[in-house]
Amino acid sequence: MKVNVPESVLEPLQEGLARVQVVLCGTTHSGNLGAVARAMKNMGLSRLVLVAPKADIDDQALATAKHAEDILRAAQIVPDLDAALADSVAVWATSARVRDLHLPVTDVRTAARSVRQDLSSGAGQVSILFGAERTGLTNQELVSAQRLIEIPANPAYPVLNLGQAVQIVAHELRMAYREAGAEPILADACDWATMAELTAFEHRLATALDHTTFFVRGDDAPEAVAQNRRRLLSRIQVFFHRARPTRNELAILQGMLSALATTDQSSGKNSRHAI
Repeated sequence: MKVNVPESVLEPLQEGLARVQVVLCGTTHSGNLGAVARAMKNMGLSRLVLVAPKADIDDQALATAKHAEDILRAAQIVPDLDAALADSVAVWATSARVRDLHLPVTDVRTAARSVRQDLSSGAGQVSILFGAERTGLTNQELVSAQRLIEIPANPAYPVLNLGQAVQIVAHELRMAYREAGAEPILADACDWATMAELTAFEHRLATALDHTTFFVRGDDAPEAVAQNRRRLLSRIQVFFHRARPTRNELAILQGMLSALATTDQSSGKNSRHAI
């Protein structure tokens, strides 16, 4: 079925959707790669990233994609999420299960409007994460996101395959532009920090905390300290991702660490405690 889109919304729609990348984590079936590519092209998305895929872009994938072969052939294949998300200023993740991660959960239609708001305000690249077919996104993968997308489905059978999930999200993104029509969204341009910049700050903070007793509780054994470190750093990561700082705000945080390091050194404390 062919759907006509008014010319008045085509230009901002195409420009906006060109900055959305679909990120698939650990995909196991090549046919699903083709189904995702087809769903993306149906709705005007073109940027596909495959994180440590277990399936190849083979004949089955290309056959399933039909006229969306170009998306598969141009897909970027990376070893981990850090590489996939480095240039992103906003990261959304899809999850069918409630997780104790304290990340905001938004229904897919509201999420699509929020993504369009970001894109219309001049934000950079936006990534949307999808997990492996059988397991979905792991908790470790989910903490790379800043927001969670919920696709409201029949609670008695809330099971969507990968291609369906991508199709629904992509459709809602396209509808968010059609809904807005030709009227621009009045939003101040915001220079969000990229995920690579945020990750660099988190690593610096973690290194600084390693030189303190922050991760130690009483007479904990090394194994207990390591476990507590992983738990706390995961929560710190979620906090900063939820806060979504701008580059200026992140620079202030970096400056705070530098100032604390200078104070520590000038006070004559052991240099190994320097931040």
